[in-house]
Parts: sequence; C-alpha cells; structure tokens
Amino acid sequence: MTKKVTRREFLIDSGKIGASVVAGSIAIGGLSSFSLFEGTADIAIVKGSNYFENTIKAIEVLGGMGKFVPTGAKVGLLINSDFELTGTYVNPDISLAVVKMCIDAGASEICSLQVIRDEYWKRSALYDQYKGLLSSVKQVDKNVFPSEFNEQDFVKFDKIEGAKSLKNTEVVKKWLECDVFINIPIGKHHATTILTGALKNIMGVSTRKANVGFHLDSGVRNDPDYLAQCIVDQHLLRKTDLCIADATEFIINKGPEGPGDLVKLNKIVAGTDCVAIDAICTEFLGYDPGEILSTVKGQEAGLGTMNYKKLNVIEIIV
Repeated sequence: MTKKVTRREFLIDSGKIGASVVAGSIAIGGLSSFSLFEGTADIAIVKGSNYFENTIKAIEVLGGMGKFVPTGAKVGLLINSDFELTGTYVNPDISLAVVKMCIDAGASEICSLQVIRDEYWKRSALYDQYKGLLSSVKQVDKNVFPSEFNEQDFVKFDKIEGAKSLKNTEVVKKWLECDVFINIPIGKHHATTILTGALKNIMGVSTRKANVGFHLDSGVRNDPDYLAQCIVDQHLLRKTDLCIADATEFIINKGPEGPGDLVKLNKIVAGTDCVAIDAICTEFLGYDPGEILSTVKGQEAGLGTMNYKKLNVIEIIV
C-alpha cells in the first residue's frame, strides 16, 4: 500500500531528489526524478529562481497540463499583469510557461480575458524566444481598465444564484464561454482586502461599473466585508479550473500598486482550490488566513478550504 505523501519539501540537485522532512514526515532520498509524485498533489509549491521551468514543474506535480486542458479546448487566462512595479504583477515568465503548456496540451484557443500590454511580456528575458507563441494568444480588447459594457464582449447578470451581497454584475463573456479557466494571480498586499490573490483576481473580468459596485453598493465606501462577499459571489458564476499563483516576489504593504516592502520567496503555488491557495499566500504575507474575509467567506460558500494542511501539499525546492 502506498503511503499518502503529505507536506514535504523535495530538493532537486543534479537530477537527484533528497527529501527534507516537514511536520514529522519520514525522509525520502535517492530518487532519480520527482515523477513518483506527479499527479498525486492537491497543491504543488515549487521554489527556485527559474520561474518558467518551475511553473512547468508545478503543473507536472499536479498531473500535467493535459489533465486540465483537453485537446481542442478553449482556454481563458486571467493574469494580474496591469501594474508597473516589481512585486505588483505576475512575473511574465510564469505566464509564458502557462501559454506554452496550453499550446503543448493541444488547446485550440488561448484568450487573455484582460488586455495584456506588450510591455508586460517584454519584461521577460524569454520574450524573444517565445514571442511567436504569444502571437497566437487572443485577448478581449475591450477589457482594459476602466472597461465599459458592450453586448459583444460582456454579459450582465441581475441575479446570481446563491449570492449574498452581489446584486448584479457585468463580466467578460469569454470567461463564461471558455472550456478551461486558468486564474493567474499574484499573492501581494491590498489596502482593503489585505491579500490580492486568487479570489480577488476575479474582479479582473468585471467592467468598471461592476467593480465600482463592489466598492460602493453597501452604502459604505470600501466596506471590507461587503467587498469580500461580492468577490466570493462573483466566483459562483464560474469555477476556476486551475490556479497558478505567483509568490516569487511581492509587496507586503502599500498594495495593490506599491511601492511597498518586497519579500522574495521564489515560490509558485498551483492547484484547483483558490481558497487554499489564498490561505497559503496569506501566510507568506505574514497574516493568518482567518484574517482575510474573502478567504473565510470563500470557504463558507464552498469554493474551497482554508485548512490546506489537510490537503496533499507537495513542495519542491529546485
């Protein structure tokens, strides 16, 4: 009988893995690759300086991109890219790796649900090598902040089944139409919600009018409780199929735009549970997950679990 692998850190060195022990687990060593653990994780964390390769490793530990993107699938990407300072946007090497994996998996279409400026991709040292792949990525041209509703690109909802606070919203139509939705946030600080992570990233598919409602419709400007519940309520329209969070380098205060104090952990966190991933990123920020209202409300709504330690989390140090 195979023992379930719990939270361990696997050190890859010259093609060998030596497993260090976390939380009292037994040590494992002498493996020629980490393929033994591929497909066994609920959440994969990969630490190291090569963000492109480590994003691919994280998805391999989850079972490979083909597990999430069937041949011929239409993929929607939501990348937190539209900021200027280091630590406020997803490292483009991570996003490039996701695009490559989707193409390799046989996706028939890849569409960015927000406009991504060329300057974002050009921040990557790999841009020249992979710009041919980027030419195949479509985007919702009208979803650039502050976006305005139009019937071709957006859809209105006057009621959301199960919603507690969000009375209405306007969201990108492609988000609801794509076969696979991949959410790519950065785990950074936010002045109102504390964490800008997987759950809050969903505001990126909304029009300006909808997002203003998130902040004002309670009658109190930037009411943290109301904002958090609206974020969770919008997730009820469409589940995240795969989340890849950037915890490589991020601001821990003065978010979301900074400049703030930077922490560099060189970690990429991947899985399907946005609540658990936000809980992990919250701890990276130095907070308890129970302090993040969107995380608490996300668990209450059945979007995932804050108690990620009950999941099979595999962490690899490269």
